[in-house]
Amino acid sequence: MPTKKLPEQTGNSCAAHCTVIGIAELLDVDYLLSKGFAEMTLWPTIKFKAGESPLTDALAKADNSDPRRIVTESELRWGGSVKASILCDDVEKTTALGFVGPMAPALAALFNMIKGGNLVTTIALQDGIYYNCSYLMLKGAAAKSAVYEGMHNILVTNFKGSTFYYNPNEKVPVWTKDPADWKTLENQNGGTYSYVFTGVCVELKRK
Repeated sequence: MPTKKLPEQTGNSCAAHCTVIGIAELLDVDYLLSKGFAEMTLWPTIKFKAGESPLTDALAKADNSDPRRIVTESELRWGGSVKASILCDDVEKTTALGFVGPMAPALAALFNMIKGGNLVTTIALQDGIYYNCSYLMLKGAAAKSAVYEGMHNILVTNFKGSTFYYNPNEKVPVWTKDPADWKTLENQNGGTYSYVFTGVCVELKRK
């Protein structure tokens, strides 16, 4: 059962928190569980970089993390023990685009850019694997009536048939067991936000 955690994230460092916790769970170590390491060391290396494309410039300006860089850094730092890969689910992408209105074409193009030559799959959670998932961040308790505000990362895993997720921007982040639907997480952050899975995640697993 997953138990490792960090204090609430600062800024948009959610993907770094998810990466550190996922790796710490896989390796069963506590020394990585440092908010300073996640935010001061890892986060700067996994952000979108300005100038690559108009599709990514807005995300770079907002200090969002790039799944491709998460893979690169994970392999560089822990590649002897951990395999990191991008997974892209076109079905979930299509569902997510229904929540963003006129922004849908740009986000669809961004999805395809990130996907590149990576595996397109229907994502089904496998036991013992950690999924650093990109979600739409929607202001409102119910996703269908909420308003898109940006992107957010949440860590998801499966343990002995149960699904667990970890939302690093809660005031006191915890592992939550068996949500009604891990791809649409509602009533988060004290009932003020909802999250919809974009179909893009970084899969972290032991070699």
